[in-house]
Amino acid sequence: MNRELDPALSLLESLPKYDVKPGLDRIRYLLDGLGNPEKEFRSIHIAGSNGKGSVLALLSSTLKKDYRVGEFVSPPLVRFSERIKVGGEEIEEAAIAAGINSLKGPLEELRGRDDPPSLFEATTALAAWYFSKAEVELALMEAGLGGRYDATNPVGNPLVSTVTSVDLEHQYLLGETIEEIAGELAGIGKTDRPLVIGETVPEAKEVFHGECQEVGCELSYAAEETELELLDYDWHGSRYSVESSPVSGLAGRTIEIGLPGTYQKRNLTTALGTVAALEGTNFYPEVEDIVSGLKDSSWPGRFQLLQEDPHFLVDGAHNEAAIEVLVKELELYRDLRPEDGNIRVVFSALKDKNLGGMLAKLASVAEELYLTQLDHERAFPLQALTERAEQLDLNFKVVDSPRKAFKIVRGKAKPEDLITVTGSLYLVREAIVSEA
Repeated sequence: MNRELDPALSLLESLPKYDVKPGLDRIRYLLDGLGNPEKEFRSIHIAGSNGKGSVLALLSSTLKKDYRVGEFVSPPLVRFSERIKVGGEEIEEAAIAAGINSLKGPLEELRGRDDPPSLFEATTALAAWYFSKAEVELALMEAGLGGRYDATNPVGNPLVSTVTSVDLEHQYLLGETIEEIAGELAGIGKTDRPLVIGETVPEAKEVFHGECQEVGCELSYAAEETELELLDYDWHGSRYSVESSPVSGLAGRTIEIGLPGTYQKRNLTTALGTVAALEGTNFYPEVEDIVSGLKDSSWPGRFQLLQEDPHFLVDGAHNEAAIEVLVKELELYRDLRPEDGNIRVVFSALKDKNLGGMLAKLASVAEELYLTQLDHERAFPLQALTERAEQLDLNFKVVDSPRKAFKIVRGKAKPEDLITVTGSLYLVREAIVSEA
């Protein structure tokens, strides 16, 4: 037992995890109590329905070659310390304990007001504290839910804000329509600063345009400025020809990224649009560092191959839009597998997702579908998974635990098969830990 770390993490774990309350008063109070460390560094704020982590990973691999870069991500894949990194290195246990102890006073004061911060708000404040102590030059801040009222919004002095995509996600909190969700995401735009938009639709564009007119931010659409041609791909990355780019010196180059999946083309486009928006600041990387950095990029848990023969793939597709992308990739990657290989999918999901849509899309590509239940208070119970699959008249099997499901599917799989674990990063975490 770590006598300093364990009580500190217990304090964090005692905070509300899923009772998300709108507003920035709590995070600002925590930051004030720490002496406003968020003012000590510049930042890039990344929000969006899907692709935030991949865009952050691409930016980090590009920028950390020249600058001292901090990363704040959510959720962590395996360990709490994965949430907060500097120069690619996870925060150390002693720093976690010291930071949480510094937060203890303001945390208790908010509790005394019957307005306790969430776990995410406290962790965001911890990241700001650590980035300041570590003398980070530039922090990459991944939003948790939404943007306008996300705890990451007041952290750092943003050079650029980026919205990766807009999909129907967390409607209970962000709104029932694309327009409403786009409005929440657009709230990360800052006066006289670029707001870079990745994948989007016309109805969201109107919202972004209106928001930027109101706050005075500089709007750009990455996909309209960058043209990439896919050259080839495999299980470990993909290669592109840059036909046009706003990044100086990049047009005409061939670039390779360490993130597998051809869908990463859209995230690469967004990342390059974000880099281009840094021109004129003190954080504009050399083109050679961009090319070499992208080749070194990695993002565990997203279309990640853990084993071969049979191929064991994990992908954190956690909503219907992400599952649709995954299904297209599985169909495409069939060409890299023997013709008689089957796709066997292990699936579970959290309760706020469109379960029917996710299952129907997976069933279109899976020869075998295994449903299992996560040990998580927000997870769909196995009975609900079963009932929905029956309503859709799917061919499926039910296994009461993820680890048992992995064991069963491995036992049945032939060397030429492809096993895919998806539906939630929490299920992906189970698969990665079981492989360790």
